[in-house]
Amino acid sequence: MALASILVVDGDRDARRQIVASLRELGHDVSESDSAGSALRAVEKSRPDLMVCDCTLPDIAGVELLSDVRRSGEYRAMRVLMTSSNGYRDDAVAALESGADDVIGKPLYMPEFLARVSACLRRPANFAHADVFTAGGITIDDIGHRVIVDGDSVSLAPREYRLLHFLLTNQDRVFSRKQLLVHVWDRDTLVGPRTVDVHVRRLRSVLEPYGYDRYLQTVRGSGYRFSQDS
Repeated sequence: MALASILVVDGDRDARRQIVASLRELGHDVSESDSAGSALRAVEKSRPDLMVCDCTLPDIAGVELLSDVRRSGEYRAMRVLMTSSNGYRDDAVAALESGADDVIGKPLYMPEFLARVSACLRRPANFAHADVFTAGGITIDDIGHRVIVDGDSVSLAPREYRLLHFLLTNQDRVFSRKQLLVHVWDRDTLVGPRTVDVHVRRLRSVLEPYGYDRYLQTVRGSGYRFSQDS
């Protein structure tokens, strides 16, 4: 999952700030709105990849905002994750029937929330997007779920594929082990930070015969990045 532009819509300032801070910590481009009206203007201006919207807003219900967005052909591709603190079951039914990708109850358990955000962002949007990503002699084919290096198809385990895909599609950005655990492992509680190191070593061993292991760079004290610059 590549990093995304995310709009957080919540009339509760404290709840909104907690969500925004957690998403920004992972490197996402996050903006915020406190009402449906300001959210619609933000959607028109920036067309985010994901809108995180509370069911209770000060001007109109969040589900009404969702319905407005889904009725517009321009914004139908945007993923929407709804949050609810009151009448969660009724809100969840209404939100899902109105086109929400997912619904989660408040108070938020942040690891679960971030995993749901990741799951929403992995779902294909309904607009043209790249299916093939290339860096140097490395090509990732999303449709075929293949990695080709200098014309050779190489075998990667599913998590290795996701790790390479994420780093390659966010080139030159440094990610901590914690960030990679959320983006690639969905904050699996059975997985520790050293698991990231193991998978990076495996990827390097696959790329080493082609001389591309140098693209997977360790940034001391910070984490890892994919960069074609030495």
